[in-house]
Amino acid sequence: MRNKYTAKLLLSAGMLVFASNAFAQSNEQIQKIRSEYDLVKLETLQKNLKTKENLQKKEAMRIAQQKGWKTTIKKEDGTFMELQKVVNGQPIYYTTFNVDAARSTRTNHLHSGGSLGLNLMGQGMTANVWDGGGTRNTHQEFDGAGGNNRVTTIDGSTLNGNSFHAQHVTGTIVASGVVADAKGMAPHAQARTADWNNDKSEATTETGNGMIISNHSYGFAFRNQFGQVQLPQHYFGGYIEESRDWDEILFNAPNYLMVVAAGNDGNDNSANQNPTGGSGWDKLTGHSTSKNNLVVANAQDANIDANGNLVSVSINSSSSEGPTDDMRIKPDITGNGTGVYSTYDNSDTAYNSITGTSMASPNVTGSLLLLQQHYGNLNSGSLMRAATLKGLALHTADDAGASGPDAVFGWGLLNTKRAAEAITTNGNGSKIEELTLNSGQTYTITVDSDGTSPLLASISWTDRPGTANTTVNSTTPVLVNDLDIRVTKGGTTYFPYELTGPTTSAQQDNNVDPYERVDINGASGTYTITVTNKGTLVGGSQAFSLIVTGVTGTPAVCNATTPTGVGVTGVSQTGATVNWSAVAGTTYDVRYRQSGTSSWTVNAVSGTTTDLSGLTAGTQYDVQVRSKCPDGTNSGYSTTTTFTTAAPTPCESLPYAESFETNDGWTQVSGDDGDWVRDSGGTPSSGTGPSTGADGSFYMFLEASTNGSTGQIGSNATAILESGCFDLSGKSSATFAFKNHMNGTNIGSLTAQATTNDGATWTNIWTVSGSQGNQWNSVSVDLASYLGSTIKLRLVGTTGNGWSSDIAIDDIEVTAVTAGSDTQAPSTPSNVQASSITQTTATVSWNASTDNVGVTGYEVFQGSTSLGTVTGTSANLTGLTAGTSYTISVRAQDAAGNISNAGTVTFTTLSDNPTPTYCTSSGSRTTYEWIDNVELGGIANATGAGSGYSDFTSQVGNLAQGSTNTMIVSAGFSGSSYTEYWAVWIDFNQDGTFADSEKVVSGSSSSANNLSATVNVPSNAVLGQTRMRVSMKYNAAQTACENFGDGEVEDYTINITSSANSLFTTFNNTDADALGNEDAISFVAYPNPGKDVIQVKSTSRNVALTSYRIVNTIGQTVQSGALTNQRIDISKIGFGMYVLEVNDGQKSFKTKLVKR
Repeated sequence: MRNKYTAKLLLSAGMLVFASNAFAQSNEQIQKIRSEYDLVKLETLQKNLKTKENLQKKEAMRIAQQKGWKTTIKKEDGTFMELQKVVNGQPIYYTTFNVDAARSTRTNHLHSGGSLGLNLMGQGMTANVWDGGGTRNTHQEFDGAGGNNRVTTIDGSTLNGNSFHAQHVTGTIVASGVVADAKGMAPHAQARTADWNNDKSEATTETGNGMIISNHSYGFAFRNQFGQVQLPQHYFGGYIEESRDWDEILFNAPNYLMVVAAGNDGNDNSANQNPTGGSGWDKLTGHSTSKNNLVVANAQDANIDANGNLVSVSINSSSSEGPTDDMRIKPDITGNGTGVYSTYDNSDTAYNSITGTSMASPNVTGSLLLLQQHYGNLNSGSLMRAATLKGLALHTADDAGASGPDAVFGWGLLNTKRAAEAITTNGNGSKIEELTLNSGQTYTITVDSDGTSPLLASISWTDRPGTANTTVNSTTPVLVNDLDIRVTKGGTTYFPYELTGPTTSAQQDNNVDPYERVDINGASGTYTITVTNKGTLVGGSQAFSLIVTGVTGTPAVCNATTPTGVGVTGVSQTGATVNWSAVAGTTYDVRYRQSGTSSWTVNAVSGTTTDLSGLTAGTQYDVQVRSKCPDGTNSGYSTTTTFTTAAPTPCESLPYAESFETNDGWTQVSGDDGDWVRDSGGTPSSGTGPSTGADGSFYMFLEASTNGSTGQIGSNATAILESGCFDLSGKSSATFAFKNHMNGTNIGSLTAQATTNDGATWTNIWTVSGSQGNQWNSVSVDLASYLGSTIKLRLVGTTGNGWSSDIAIDDIEVTAVTAGSDTQAPSTPSNVQASSITQTTATVSWNASTDNVGVTGYEVFQGSTSLGTVTGTSANLTGLTAGTSYTISVRAQDAAGNISNAGTVTFTTLSDNPTPTYCTSSGSRTTYEWIDNVELGGIANATGAGSGYSDFTSQVGNLAQGSTNTMIVSAGFSGSSYTEYWAVWIDFNQDGTFADSEKVVSGSSSSANNLSATVNVPSNAVLGQTRMRVSMKYNAAQTACENFGDGEVEDYTINITSSANSLFTTFNNTDADALGNEDAISFVAYPNPGKDVIQVKSTSRNVALTSYRIVNTIGQTVQSGALTNQRIDISKIGFGMYVLEVNDGQKSFKTKLVKR
C-alpha cells in the first residue's frame, strides 16, 4: 500500500506541490498525511472544482453586466458581499458573517503559564484561513516570540474593502500578543491565507500539502443590498451542491477539518418562509449544512471560574440557528465571538473589536490547533484525524442552553481545557482510538467507570458525500454510512442523543449525524461499548474514532474465575439477553441448550452481556458462562441458570373482523417502500380512490402521487399490511373476505398472500391488477387448503406508474366452521370490578375469558335479569338509583352456545347528597419552599411554586378499599432547605370534613428528595370520588383547615374502588426516602445572659446564618451586622432585655437576649 501511494505522489507532483517551506508542520507530519491520501483523486477533484468555480464565476459576471448587478457590495453596517454565482436567475453572494475569547473556551489553560502546564502556543503548527480579502501580513502581531513573518498569502490576493475582516479573523488565531488583549489562540503558529474566490479548489490543493485545519468566517448572504431575499428556499437547511462539494473534499482528506462560522442571521426570522422547526429556526446554508465540517455558533463572554469551570453563558442573539432539514445537530459547537479584540488592516498597529460568528469560528480554530499540537507532542508527532479532533471537541464541550444538544449551541461551549486533559489521560482515564469498522462487523470493548465522573462514549466519522437535492425541507437523511454506538450494563442499554426538535433531544437511535455520544451520569462498574452499522457500508468499511471519558485506566490482572450473577432479561418468544458480573481482564464463553438435551450452543463474548436468538417459544433453556484469559486459561462454567421463552402469541379469535375504525388493525411491514395509511372521506387525488369506507368511515389506502399528500409511496412502489395468526385446527371450512377499491387510469396491483411458517415463505392466494371501477369490490378467498394449520395473511399493494392509482382496502373478515360439536364452556370472567360510579351510572369491567374455539360475547345480569350482551370486556350501566347496592354478574358464551359460570361484583351508587364543601387552607408565601411533587394511585404531579393553594381536583388517583399504598411527596426549595411539616387527609366517609382519623400521612423533613409514606385505605371507605388534601407547612405542624405563612396546600381527587380492584395498589418509588420526624428549626445564643461576646448556632445543618440585628423593647434596632464566625460583640449595647433576630439570607429566627 505504501508503494501504491508513492507512485501516486510522483504522478501528482506537478499539481499538488509539496510545500515544505510554507507549512510549519514538520516534513514527517506532512509526508505521513500525504501518504494516507489518494493524491491522484485529490488532483482530479481539484481540477473539477476549479473548472466549476471558474464557469460559475464567469457566468455570474456576464449576467451581472447584463442586469447591472454590483459584483461587490459594502453595506452600511460594514458587511462585505461578493458575487459568486447565479442560481435560478438570482445572484448568490458570499458575505462575512481576544483575551476574553481564550478564557471563555478555556484555551488560556493550555498557554504558557496556564493551569495545565502544557506551554502550548501553536509552535510548529499552521492554520489556513479563507476569507473575504487579503491580509496585511506585515502587522506587528504576525511577528514576535513565535517568529517573524508568520502569515503567508497563498493566492496573491491583496488588501480590499473586506480585508479588515480577514485581518481580524487571522489575528484571532495567530496574533502573538504584542498587545496582550489581542493575543490569538495559537500565538506562535503560522497562517496561510486566501480570499474566498476558488476556495474549494484551493482547499483541495492545500490538503495535498498537509493542511490540517482551516477557518471560513463567511457564507451565503440571505438578502441583497435592498433587503430582498435572494437565496432559493431550498438553500435554508438544505444539503445542496455546495454542502456536498465540501464533504467530498473532507472525505478524501480525512486529516483535514474545516471550521465554519454559522452565520449572523439569528435575528432574521422571515427570510426562510417555511423553516424546519418553526419560526426562528433553520438559518444555515451552503457549507454550514455539510456533514464533515465543524460549524460554530457565537456566545457572549462566558462566566468561568478560576479552575476553568463554566458558570454561565448566553448565546448572542445574532448567531444563526439550525437545525438542518434532516434534523442534524448543527451548529456543532459554540465559541466566543462577542466583542473580540484583534488585529485590523488599516495599519501595522491597528486593532478593533468585532462581534459575530466570524469571530467565534477562529476562536475555535486556534484552540483546536493547540489540541493537535498537544496530541502530536504525546504521540511521536502523529496528528489526529479530523473526525477525532471534531469528536473530541464535541465530546468535551460544556452543555449550554437546552439540556443535551440543540440547534442553538450545538453540543455546547468549547472546553479546550477538558479536551486537552482527555488527550493527556488517554489510556488512563480516557480512550481516544482511531479504528475502522468493516461492513457487518461489530466492534466491542469493555470499560470500567471511574465511579466519580459521568461516563461519556462517542464515535465520530468522516462520512462519504451525500446526494445533493433541491427539495425544500427535505427530511431524507444525507448520512451515507450510518454507524451506531450503544453502551450496555446488565440488561440496560444506553443510547446516543438525537435531535427531536430545535431545542429538544432524546437518547435513541440516531440515523442522521456522523457523530454520536452516549452520556451516563452516576456511572459505576463495568460497561460494554458496542459499535455497529446499519445496512451495508458503502466502500465496504468506515474509519471512525472512539472517544471515552470517565473511565479508569488501571490495567486489569486476568484471573479466570467463574462468573457470578448470571441472569436473563428481555425474554421473548425467540430470544433472551444473558448478563453476568465482570471478571477483570477476561472474555467469556456463553453456552445454552434446551433443558433436557445434551447439545450446547457456545457464543464467544467480550462484554458482560449477549443476546440469544432463534429460540423456540414456550421452551425452557439452560445457560452457563465461563471466563477466559488471554493466556488460554479458562474458568469452570457457572451453575446452570434456567429461563423459559415466552409462550406463542395467541391467535386472533374467530370469527374475526377488522374495519380500521380505531387504528391500523394489522401490522405495517418494514422493509417495503412505505405504509398503508388510515383515512376517511376522499383521498387527496381527485378521480381515484373511495369517498368513504366500505364498513364505517375509515379504510386503508396508498397512492403514487409525489406532491406531499398523505399516503404517498411513489410510483411502482409496494406497501404490505400483515395480520396476526389464525388457528384453523379443528375447522371444517374457513374463508378470508375483504373489500377493495381500485379506480384510476394507472392502477397497479393488489395481492393476498398466506403463510404457514410465520412469514418464512408466502404464497399468493388471490391477485388482481388494473382499474376495477369506482366502487367497493367484495373478495372471498377459500382457505380450505390451510385447514388444520396456523396461518397469517397479508395484503400487498403496488402502485402504478402515475398519480391516478389509489388502492384502498376495508371490511376484512376471517370466518371458520368448527368440525364436530363443541361442549366446552368458556372460563369464568375474572376480576370483575365496578368503576366510574355516580348516582345513576357505573362501569363494570372484567378480564377476558378463554375458550377452545373463541368467546363470542358476554351477557351482563343484574340479579337474574339480563341487561344485554357485549362483545368487549366492559359494560356501561345507566338508569341506576342513587344510594343503592347492586350485584352485577357476567357470563361468557361461545359460538356453540356454551355459557360460563358467572363472575360478580357488588357496589353502591353515590347518594343524592350534594357535593361536600370543604374548608379552606393555604400558605401565604411560597418564595422559599413549595410542594413540587405528589404521587399516589396514578397521580404523578410535579409542579413549581404556586400561589399557596392549588386546586388539582381534576387529577384523580385510584385507591382500593382495604389496600396499602405508597405515597411520594417532595418539597422544592429556592435556596436553603428548611424543616417542612407534611400532612395528608383523605375524606374516606365523604362527609365534607377532614377528621383526625382521616389523616393518612404526617411527618417532617428538610430533604428535597422524594419522601415516601404508607397510605392505608379502610375496608369500609365509601366507594367513588372524594377529596384528598396535601399540606406542607414550614417549621410547625398544621391542621386541615389552617391558613399559615410559608408553605403550600394542594387538593386532589381520590377514587375509592372495590377491593377487587388491585390495579392501583402496588405503586412503589424505589428512589424515595422515608418521611421522618425532624425537629423544628431554631437557633441558640450563648451565653445568655451575655456580657461581651455571644455565640449563635443553628439547630439545623441545612441553615447557615449570615446576618443579625438586635431590637430593644420599643422596636428600635440598636445593632446589626454580618455574622462572622457565628460571633456577636454585644459589649457596646446597654444592659437590659432585647430580641435577637438572625437571618440565613431568606428567613429570620428570633429569641430573647439579656445583656448583663
